[in-house]
Amino acid sequence: MKNNRLVFLSFVLLLIWAVSSLILLEQMPLDPPQVAAGQKKIKVLIRTGTESGALRQISTIFEKETGIKVEFTELGRDVYFTSVGTQLLAGTEAFDIVSVPNTSIAQFASARAILPLDPFMQDTNLTDLDALDLDDFLAVYRYQGITYALPTDISTHFLYYRSDLIPQPPETWDELYKTALRFTKSINSDSPTVWGLTMPAVAPEERTKIFASLLWSHGGDVLTEKEGNVQFDSIASIQAGEYLEKLIRQKIVPQDLLNWDFSRTREGLLMGEAAMAAPYWNAAYPMIKNSNSPFKDAIRIAMVPGIKDASGRITRVPFQHGWTLAINASSNHPLEAWEFIKFATGKRGGAVYARNGGVPARRSILGDVSFRETRPDFSLILETMGIAKNEPSVSYYPAMVDIEEKALAKIVTMYESAKDSFSEAAQELRQLTGRMNRNSR
Repeated sequence: MKNNRLVFLSFVLLLIWAVSSLILLEQMPLDPPQVAAGQKKIKVLIRTGTESGALRQISTIFEKETGIKVEFTELGRDVYFTSVGTQLLAGTEAFDIVSVPNTSIAQFASARAILPLDPFMQDTNLTDLDALDLDDFLAVYRYQGITYALPTDISTHFLYYRSDLIPQPPETWDELYKTALRFTKSINSDSPTVWGLTMPAVAPEERTKIFASLLWSHGGDVLTEKEGNVQFDSIASIQAGEYLEKLIRQKIVPQDLLNWDFSRTREGLLMGEAAMAAPYWNAAYPMIKNSNSPFKDAIRIAMVPGIKDASGRITRVPFQHGWTLAINASSNHPLEAWEFIKFATGKRGGAVYARNGGVPARRSILGDVSFRETRPDFSLILETMGIAKNEPSVSYYPAMVDIEEKALAKIVTMYESAKDSFSEAAQELRQLTGRMNRNSR
C-alpha cells in the first residue's frame, strides 16, 4: 500500500513537471530574436563598467532614429586589453567598433588595424562638420596627423580630501606630504585615520598613470613623443620618484600599496581609513556621493597639487586620457559604424552619456549649467583638462609602460632606490627606442 502511494505521488509530480514544461515552451521563442530582413547591424566591443552601461542607453536612441541594430559584446577589465589586441591585430571580423584608450591608437593605427576617420568626416554626404564640432572636443586622437578615434569618455586626476579634518586642500606636493604626516596613525597616535594618503598602484592600468601627475608636475617625463628621447633618469624625474619613495618609507601610504586599485582606494576614503587620496581618478566622485558612507559629505575634491617655484607660481600637470571609439579595419559595415560613432560622441549622445554616469569629452556638456547640481565634478574636470597632459602616443606603448611599471614597483616595495631603478629603466627604454628606430628605417 505504501509503495502504491509512492508510485502515485511520483506519477502526479511527473505530470505536473510535464505540464509546466509545456507551458514554459509555449512562452519561450523557438529561435533567438533575429534582425529584421534588410535591417543593418553593427557589433561593438566594449569593456564592462560605467562606460558600457551609458553606451547602451545611447544605442537605444540611435537604433530608433536610424534603424541600425547595435549589438554589444562586453569583456571584463582583466582580459580586455589582451583580447582587443589579439583580435584586432589578427584581422577579426567579429566586431565593427571597438572601445580603446587613446594610448592604444598609435599601436593599432601603425598596424593598420583601425580605419582613419578623416575620409568619413570630410565626406559632406556623411558628416556635417559644423554639427560634429571638432573644436568642442577636449581631445581628438590622431596618429601621424591622421584622426583614428573620437572620445566618448575623459578621465583625469583629482585630490580627494576629508574637509572635516582638512579645511583647505594642500596646493603643493610638499604641503600634501606635511598634511599626510599629521593624519598617519603610526606617526601621530591622535590621528583619526590610519593613513594620511593613499592612491591606486596596481598594474597595468593604475601605477604608471597615477604616477604621471607626480612625474610631470616635478618637470620629469618618461620620454618625448616625437623624438623618443628618454627622460626617465633626468634630475626632475628622479625627484618625483624620490617623493614617492619618501611616502613609502614614512609609511604615510598603505604598505601593501601595490594591491590598492580604484575600488580599494575609494573604500579607504569611504571607511574613514585615509584622510586623502591623490592622485586619484575623477570617476570616483559620483560613486562616493551616491554611497552610504558617513564620510561622503565630508569628502571633497580639488586640483591635484603641484610644485611652487621661486616666484610663488604653482605648476600642476594632471594626467588625462580618453576612452575612444574606433572602427575595426576589417569591419564589413564601416559606414554604419561611423554613423554610430558620430552619434555616440556627438552633443546629443554625449548628453545621454552624462546623464547615465559617464564623463563626455565635450566642453559644451561639461560646462552646461543643467548639470551643475547633479554633476558638480564637471566644472573641476573642465578646469583640470585645461592644463592636463596625455601619455606619449607611441606604437611601442605597452613595452614602454612595462619598463616603467617595474621601476615603480621596485620603489614601492623598497627593493631599490628611485635613482637606481629609474636609471636602469632609462637604459631599457633607450634600448627599446633604439630598436624601434632601426625597425622603422
